[in-house]
Amino acid sequence: MGTIQEKIKQELLKELYTSIDKIYDSLEQKMVLEDSKRDITIRELNKLKDQLYLVVTHSTLS
Repeated sequence: MGTIQEKIKQELLKELYTSIDKIYDSLEQKMVLEDSKRDITIRELNKLKDQLYLVVTHSTLS
């Protein structure tokens, strides 16, 4: 049973990461970002990915 939950969590993480990547792509395409702003954006989106990873991996499915 645990492996099914892990597979579901992995799929959820893939979806979340894809959405975050789309956010970055959208910003990159629609805005002129200075290098410093681009670096901040990437850093903060990566932090969000890290936090979501922790939440998903340490929580049980409903």
